[in-house]
Amino acid sequence: MSRLEVGLNLLGAEALYDGRIRSVLDLAAEADRAGIDLISTGDHLGFTADAHSERVATHGFMFALDHPWFEPISLLSSVAAVTRRARLGVSVLIATLRPPVLLAKQIATLDALSDGRVAIGMGVGWQEAEYTATGMPFDARFSRMEQTVAACRELWKPPPAAFTGRGYSFEDFHSYPLPVQPRVPVLFGFGPSRRNFERIARVADGWTVNPTDMTTFPESVALLRQCFSEQGRDPESIRIQVSVTPVRDRSGEVDLSATADRAREWHAHGATVVVFRPTAFDITSDRVQSLLDWMVGLEEDRP
Repeated sequence: MSRLEVGLNLLGAEALYDGRIRSVLDLAAEADRAGIDLISTGDHLGFTADAHSERVATHGFMFALDHPWFEPISLLSSVAAVTRRARLGVSVLIATLRPPVLLAKQIATLDALSDGRVAIGMGVGWQEAEYTATGMPFDARFSRMEQTVAACRELWKPPPAAFTGRGYSFEDFHSYPLPVQPRVPVLFGFGPSRRNFERIARVADGWTVNPTDMTTFPESVALLRQCFSEQGRDPESIRIQVSVTPVRDRSGEVDLSATADRAREWHAHGATVVVFRPTAFDITSDRVQSLLDWMVGLEEDRP
């Protein structure tokens, strides 16, 4: 079994500091010093009020309409400047809202700024209004996601690059900087199905799991590993990232011991990274350090 890695999701952490996003950079630096393995955030470009209210009603979406969704690559570039060791990622970057050539450039730049520490989750989102607002097609977005990553992989190799996709193409294209890493890890935030796992096995490196898909997690991991084997890839190389919601006791208080047990259970079933979002723990800024200490304490078999 691989060593358990622990991640910190910065999404909404500015609320711990009276809305000051600069203080979140101090949190990221402290997490890096403490030994956190991954620092991540989330992604939305915006919402219509109708789409947002429907998502709240049907999926319990926990973020208010006026929640500040800082552009993730920009935020992580700032995080890269104040950290040295932690990987940097997005739980799910809605990649198909972005032109592939621009996306490849953004990620390559972040990998260069961080000296090769990017491991990025990508998804297709759920809100058609974001696609309409950016002029990107909403249909066939799953297949376009696979195509987008293939285009990025082409641009991340030594040029010249050439690729033809839906609505775009390039040839004899020279784009620098290249990423520091020979292969930037990409995880797909797709639902568990053979079709989606085959997509992961073809072009990606792992799976970032929606909490609603955890009920079948052990079976899903087995299927994903099978798909990797069928593609001639090492199933032990898969990066599987799980966001852990804190467990609460009967009084509604966060139970850290039970939460630790849950994280280790997911690890036993195949998760390689467990990620925690501090604002989900009902803490104030003066308790952040103790939470980081608890998170680092979860890691097993640290070299």
